[in-house]
Amino acid sequence: MVLNKFYTIGLFTLLFVFVLVFSGCIPNSDKPKLPRSIGNSSEVLVVLQNQEQWDGQIGQVIRKYLEQEQYGLPQVEPVFKLSHITVANFSELFKKYRNLLIVEIDPSITESKMEVFNDLWAGPQRIFRIKCSNLQAFVEVFEKKEQIIMHSFGEAERARIMEVFNPTSKNNVSEEVIKAFNFNMSVPAGFYLAKSASGFMWIRKEVPAYSQGIIIMSEPYVSEAQFSIESIVARINRDLKQYVPGTSEGSFMMIDETYVLPKAIQVTDFPSEYAIETRGMWNVANDFMGGPFISYSFTDKENENIFTLMGYVYYPNQNKRDLLRQVEAILYSAAPLK
Repeated sequence: MVLNKFYTIGLFTLLFVFVLVFSGCIPNSDKPKLPRSIGNSSEVLVVLQNQEQWDGQIGQVIRKYLEQEQYGLPQVEPVFKLSHITVANFSELFKKYRNLLIVEIDPSITESKMEVFNDLWAGPQRIFRIKCSNLQAFVEVFEKKEQIIMHSFGEAERARIMEVFNPTSKNNVSEEVIKAFNFNMSVPAGFYLAKSASGFMWIRKEVPAYSQGIIIMSEPYVSEAQFSIESIVARINRDLKQYVPGTSEGSFMMIDETYVLPKAIQVTDFPSEYAIETRGMWNVANDFMGGPFISYSFTDKENENIFTLMGYVYYPNQNKRDLLRQVEAILYSAAPLK
């Protein structure tokens, strides 16, 4: 199914796969074991030829996209945190960074090129190298490819998170998800089943500093109208009001539609191949709690049911991007049973 009113990244995903295949980055089982990659969560290391490139138009266009504000967070946080270094200081240590963007400007280059490498110097690792003859050519290439780059770094971050989570994901909660909804989801240790009802499940992680949650909702699939943002939000609010109470009498969780409007896009790399991603803020009616959420809506293989998976974070007065990216990675692990 295709919803034209949603922005799709399918073309960019296909282009990215094409680049991967023809950039020689298919893993070779004969290669020696690589060292473990380093770097903070959501961090990209930019390698330039000199400081002037970072201070000038090249650095400006990189920051414009990679450091753009992540939508749906109460505090201003960039999609990625950028660090930069010159190629003269690009030692073996820095080659181990998990996310690298390498800039190469050389007048002798006859054709601009973007190369992509996986696990070149460390693992897991995602590297983009852009080679151009001049500054303006770089800007044109980067602006043309920025969605591929951002999508790929986001994909790499989810994979890194799940590499940590997967070893502890064979647990009772994951089994309950399979029994209730007939699909797999890698729910790591620390999350517990808070509530289960017909077509609904609430999975929580509660630690002293913060909370994370996963909510699974399903209902019979009737039409494409159920993929509209209005329908998705109404469906989420209906179940939140019924099953997720707040701490005070008469309070309940709900999607904020006043201060941060929910935003939806179509994604084609979700395990179901087609899904609507929705981002925004949640709050508690008649209370003062709130935070960011992300959700994915999709149908099963037979198109009999529509599922909405919602992940949320509660971490008052603190940055939440990385905790939200963790629940995003868990949602992306949802896959139909084979």
